[in-house]
Amino acid sequence: MWAHSFAYLRRNGLQHYHFAGPAVLLALTAAGWQFSEWLSDWVTGYLHGLFGGAMAPQTEMSAPDTSNAWNDLASWGSAQFENAVDWGVFLFVLWLKVKVAKYLLITLMAPFMSALASAVRSVETQSEIPFSWRGLLKDLIRGIRISLVLLCMEIALGMLLWILGIGLTLTTGPLGILLSPLLVALSWLAGAYFFGAAVFDAVYEQAGLGWRASLRTGWSQRSHLLGLGAIFSLLIGIPWVGPYVAALLGPVPCTTAAARLYFRSTPDKP
Repeated sequence: MWAHSFAYLRRNGLQHYHFAGPAVLLALTAAGWQFSEWLSDWVTGYLHGLFGGAMAPQTEMSAPDTSNAWNDLASWGSAQFENAVDWGVFLFVLWLKVKVAKYLLITLMAPFMSALASAVRSVETQSEIPFSWRGLLKDLIRGIRISLVLLCMEIALGMLLWILGIGLTLTTGPLGILLSPLLVALSWLAGAYFFGAAVFDAVYEQAGLGWRASLRTGWSQRSHLLGLGAIFSLLIGIPWVGPYVAALLGPVPCTTAAARLYFRSTPDKP
């Protein structure tokens, strides 16, 4: 359905919505990455201060007559702890930056996604919906709200899985390590689902559903949400250029597919 969206937009004269991607990319480049870097620096400094300070008192309280072997062991343990903290902070900040970039993209694309969902609805139901600036502002406010809600839900779930992974590793040893790929897969699926929820929210809004009803309705159609969200998650996961590729090939085709799935009255013909 996603792959067919490009031809659908061209066939119905809606291909101009593709320009929304480059416009949002300019906004992300101008402001989004600066915020992301600030957040990255702040979180990195805070976590290093939180975990790094835990080892300092132990080093300072070492007795002067402690054996050289014990000092060497303590230094080695401190170095390994600092390395673990460095890697943990790096991975957490990288994960957080991807989430922030994703929801900045969703927020900025919200008015375009809502307008596109309305246009697809007009095509599928043969009913014209007039444009209004008040409606555009309403779409933007709703996009910010649903992005914040989904961001908080996804971070909370991700942190829960992270804590669960650490707990399993500490209590079950090798079993926890073996289960870590499963937890990573669950986190990825959660990210895909929440993007699908953001896309379908633009469609449900055109159907008159509030954002709470949108979340409930989305859960009843979770296979569609996961399918479209998985495409976006694969795109944004491309190293270095993922957010740019996702902005160009993610929201517009995914919104088109979601609106067609919801508003179409007859199945697609091959």
